[in-house]
Amino acid sequence: MFSVKKVVTAVALASLAVAPAVAAVTHTGKAVAKITVVTETNAQTTSSTSFVSLPGASANVTVPAGKFQLVNVRFSAESYCFSSSTTGWCSVRILADGTEMLPNSGEDFAFDASGTADDFWEGHAMERTLVLGQGTHNISVQWVVTDPRITFRLDDWTMAVTQHNNGN
Repeated sequence: MFSVKKVVTAVALASLAVAPAVAAVTHTGKAVAKITVVTETNAQTTSSTSFVSLPGASANVTVPAGKFQLVNVRFSAESYCFSSSTTGWCSVRILADGTEMLPNSGEDFAFDASGTADDFWEGHAMERTLVLGQGTHNISVQWVVTDPRITFRLDDWTMAVTQHNNGN
């Protein structure tokens, strides 16, 4: 006969055995050195199943010689991810010099999910970071859909790039 305590303990241990390892990454920065903000009020759409650049969502930032900066990018937009014939999602990623910033989840990050016709425009946001060394760096946003029958529409978006001194 099993006691409740033994069953609860066994279930708890079993759940620990299948829990994924946490690999959190921590970066720090000090005072804000600069903030660059890019905005757009014209709606744009894509049905690309490969990541493509979001027109206008790009900014160059410069890290002074001999320095490292923590660069933090926030992207927010009015989003509409729609298909009448399939389910899936719409993804966004943020790049620094063509390398996906952290966390780098690629298409796995669902910025918005396709829904029914009554799942209209909603505000969505994401944030990514990376420590960058000296030089001029291009920060850009790309977008993609998981099925070509999905239409991804972004409007009224803002990309805010914050540079923090002494990044590590």
